[in-house]
Amino acid sequence: MIQRVPFRLIDFFQRHSERGESLALITVLNTEGSTYSKAGGQMLVADNGDFEGMLSGGCLENDLGERAKSVIRESKPARVTYDLSQDDGVFGLGVGCEGAIHVLIQPLNASSRYEPFASLVSQFGVAPFVDFQISDDDGVVDSTRLWAPLRLLILGAGMDAEPLVVFAVELGYQVSLADHRPASIDGFRTVPGVSPVCAPADSIASHFELDRFDAVIVMSHNLDADRAYLKILADSSVPYIGLLGPPHRRDRLLREIGRSADSLGDRLHGPVGRQLGGRGPGAIALEIVAELQARFSKVD
Repeated sequence: MIQRVPFRLIDFFQRHSERGESLALITVLNTEGSTYSKAGGQMLVADNGDFEGMLSGGCLENDLGERAKSVIRESKPARVTYDLSQDDGVFGLGVGCEGAIHVLIQPLNASSRYEPFASLVSQFGVAPFVDFQISDDDGVVDSTRLWAPLRLLILGAGMDAEPLVVFAVELGYQVSLADHRPASIDGFRTVPGVSPVCAPADSIASHFELDRFDAVIVMSHNLDADRAYLKILADSSVPYIGLLGPPHRRDRLLREIGRSADSLGDRLHGPVGRQLGGRGPGAIALEIVAELQARFSKVD
């Protein structure tokens, strides 16, 4: 399974670094036995104790936060090992994972230009993954491959888009949203981690660099809009295009866009989503993200 950096972690970093605030980057170097996170997992801690990311399901975060604040104050990296193999519920944390996790805590501040995390974020702008060099004052400690957040574009901002946005943001996707109806898009303007755009369906190529998206979900519930979306997406290189709606609606749209349908090929998934059962917007959103998560995490 590939290790993706959640977009929320990048957003947290950008908000704090733009204000010149100091941070600590916590990276999992390696693990032994059963642990919540594996090598490459990351967490950021601000100097006021706020943090983004989770490495232990909440078991170690408080201690990591205190250690991170010390690293920020001293501006010196530190290695920490949590051996939970002998942990118990009386004198220990009572976690029961029976594993060990080794982490490196690094200071990120304006004087060091927020390296090495700043370079990681910058490289994600041009590359789908980065071989991240983990180093401390003694030199390179390790290297791990980190993948950019999954970039998802949702075309259609109806009420059933709300649970899909919630799931996608929670999973760490970088979410963009578009709709041709101002009233529909307005409800998403204050949703954290989402970039909403109100634009005619036939103009989305001028508002988004479509080839940078990993997946696009077409769900406007409007035949004219969905037809325009599919025709434009046919000329893109987006690897996964999901279409909401029954098979007969999909077939009608494909007939109506003519030769463009050939360019969609097996990139088009309609009806979109893994069939898990259930009805309503929440169940449909769950099916969509289940399919996306399996495909883009390289799960067979």
